[in-house]
Amino acid sequence: MTIFFQTKGRLSLISGLAGCFIAFSNPVQAADPATATPRSLSSLSDARTGGDRSAGVDTRTKRLHDLLKISPDQEAQWRSVAQVMRDNASAIDGAVAARVQKAQTMNAIDDLSSYQAIVAAHAEGLRKLETAFAPLYSSMPRSQQRTADEVFGHRTAPSRLRAHA
Repeated sequence: MTIFFQTKGRLSLISGLAGCFIAFSNPVQAADPATATPRSLSSLSDARTGGDRSAGVDTRTKRLHDLLKISPDQEAQWRSVAQVMRDNASAIDGAVAARVQKAQTMNAIDDLSSYQAIVAAHAEGLRKLETAFAPLYSSMPRSQQRTADEVFGHRTAPSRLRAHA
């Protein structure tokens, strides 16, 4: 049982970090396993996605652009990052829409499979965002990198990381 909750905690941590990169201003909330019903556990993806991600992605990219103080010289690299964020939001919206469309007729296996598709979209989105963000981050002066480290690291306190290790 402890291994289940440790694994679930790691999944929540990974999903939270993916959410940070993919949906910057939409924090991922984990359900309390002690009070959750089987249906609420299987519906975590619906609660975590926060609805239509594509609708707010331009606001989130603008906010992130401002927080990171992207310079005119960095704009071309930033446009790549912003496009990946838009594409990721669209991919997650598609996975969530498919889940919602089939929600009334899903059996347990379908439910797990639809949740897996959402998690896979998060993971693939994070991989793409890392690939797009790495060159921009490398081009930043150290002070701007520290700002990026703070902006992207604000969701997980070091003490929480140790608890899930």
